[in-house]
Amino acid sequence: MTTLEAPEARTGRRRRPAPPGYEESVPRHEESVQQRQPDPPIYDALLARWAADGRTLPGRRDPEWSRVATSPIWPSGPA
Repeated sequence: MTTLEAPEARTGRRRRPAPPGYEESVPRHEESVQQRQPDPPIYDALLARWAADGRTLPGRRDPEWSRVATSPIWPSGPA
């Protein structure tokens, strides 16, 4: 019986070096953070409305989740 795998162990995929003059179509995270454009006013208005309604907003901590995650696993005191 023949196998398709080579006898040596594989450790995962390896990235090939980029050829000279090659540019990625999607910027790396560090570059995208530095070149970030401000959000359009419609998004600012939407975030303000969500905040007024008490909703969780992107990029901000959820106070309800923080409270639940930091509470004790078992309640203390009489049952």
